[in-house]
Amino acid sequence: MLVPLYTRRHFGRLGIWHIRGWHIKAYGISAHTSEKEHFLQPELITEARSFVEANFARMNETPHYSAGFAIVHHGSSAKTLLTQWWVNECVCMQYAAQSDYSGHPKFSLTKSDLLACAYELVAIDFERRAWVSTIMSGMPMKNYLESWLPDGLY
Repeated sequence: MLVPLYTRRHFGRLGIWHIRGWHIKAYGISAHTSEKEHFLQPELITEARSFVEANFARMNETPHYSAGFAIVHHGSSAKTLLTQWWVNECVCMQYAAQSDYSGHPKFSLTKSDLLACAYELVAIDFERRAWVSTIMSGMPMKNYLESWLPDGLY
């Protein structure tokens, strides 16, 4: 199988999604533009947020901190949504969803054991380090929620 060369992609903050008492830090990644504004289609962001909200029941089944992060990625062959939340002090739970590459976005849970691609792991790594340096270092949740991967090319 051919491995494509790594080409940096634009990462940007989509803000904190405050939904049903949860605080979800949302990131966007795009393979298609390096421009900060309009790097993801608004309907993709709207569909991602709606999908996260529709799946809170599975998140609420675990003892949690009502905090996590989501990654909306318009990649080179699919639209992916990763939703992670923190449980049991240092455990990060996740579910993954994808939408067809073309057409109106409509997410559905993946049928595979998808973790993340090399691009999405950039944000996941940052969020792990932010959790350790804030919450697991005795700081309040506010500090974690204010820690963001800077917008830019990664």
